[in-house]
Amino acid sequence: MVPRRPIVVAGAGVGGLTTALALARHGLPVEVYERRTADEIRNAPGSGLTLWSNASTPLGWLGLGDRLLAASDRVVAIHNFDSRGRLRFKMSSHPHLWPGALPSLSIGRMDLAEILMEAVRQRDVQVHYGRPVSDHEITGDGVRVRLVDGDTVLGAALVGADGVRSTVLRELRGEVPGVYLGRTTYRGVVPGTAGLVPEIPQLFHDDETRIGGGVYRIGGDRSAWTLSWKAPAGEREEPGTEHAHAVRLARPLPALLRDRVAATPAEAVIRTDIWYHEWHEQWGEGPVTLVGDAAHAMPNDLGQGACQAVEDAVVLADALAAGDLSSQAGVAAALRVYEGRRYERVKWVRQQSVQVATAAEPRSAAARWVMGHLTRVYLAMAEKKMWQEMQRLPELTVHPDEVVGSR
Repeated sequence: MVPRRPIVVAGAGVGGLTTALALARHGLPVEVYERRTADEIRNAPGSGLTLWSNASTPLGWLGLGDRLLAASDRVVAIHNFDSRGRLRFKMSSHPHLWPGALPSLSIGRMDLAEILMEAVRQRDVQVHYGRPVSDHEITGDGVRVRLVDGDTVLGAALVGADGVRSTVLRELRGEVPGVYLGRTTYRGVVPGTAGLVPEIPQLFHDDETRIGGGVYRIGGDRSAWTLSWKAPAGEREEPGTEHAHAVRLARPLPALLRDRVAATPAEAVIRTDIWYHEWHEQWGEGPVTLVGDAAHAMPNDLGQGACQAVEDAVVLADALAAGDLSSQAGVAAALRVYEGRRYERVKWVRQQSVQVATAAEPRSAAARWVMGHLTRVYLAMAEKKMWQEMQRLPELTVHPDEVVGSR
């Protein structure tokens, strides 16, 4: 049964818009409230992200396959080099796709946002930009959501998709401790793909400075890059010096990355500290739950943050579509089913991400050589199992349409 009131989604990022689209495709009423304006989202500096097959395929189930394939570059492997361009190790992901899956893709974050925004518009989903959620109150027949502007929205349920600093999470749990990795990043997008190997992101690391980075194609004859280094949380350069700082950091790394950093306009460079949440298994209560970083923010080293948000979205919609939504108790029961179906999967992915992100770096050249050799041996042995499990597709009760787009 379709609830009388809409399911309210706080946040219009990847997780929030995918949740809204998945709910709408099941015929469930949904409205989205987002703190940023639509123009702020469209005009934000660009960056790239990877949609591994476990995320590209569910988005294909939601009818976005052709658009994603047209706007992105396929990813079949990752190659990791030292600062002199010598191969450290490589991993192949494409041979380990699940049957019927779409390939993994690298795409501009804003391109993905546009695809999702257009898709929810086509489903007549109301997205209220520039109207952030302030707090909520569970009532006898749903949830009362208060907005920062003072308005109140009555919903059958509330889904917090509002990121690592989630307002909905704070209302549910208080302050969930954040863990700072001790690392911050610059990111950017530039025209051109000269010198880049199609379908293979290239990563680099300088052992002396401990500066790392990567560069990869994102569709539309553009490439995205990242730089990562150790820094205190919250540290920032003097205004106007960020680009020069990024250029200095990139000097030890190969020209393939270094030149792209230099070619990025100063206003288009993004800096982000890398935080994640301590693990917590109680994501919601009553008719309230969480998706994506609000539920389980994790390190970005394996590129699974957005991917797990997509998985959350389709499983949440599936659980609600299969539930009895005629009462608050039925809605709450469906949300607990969703959470139970996601805990172990997300916990495993998060553990892999944390292990990679927090692995100690040997200081001596000899120790680095030994570690590099052991890493290559381990990856060769573990590659199939890890990538098959990482790219496992969500199991749904009310299965959506056949995957759209060629494979």
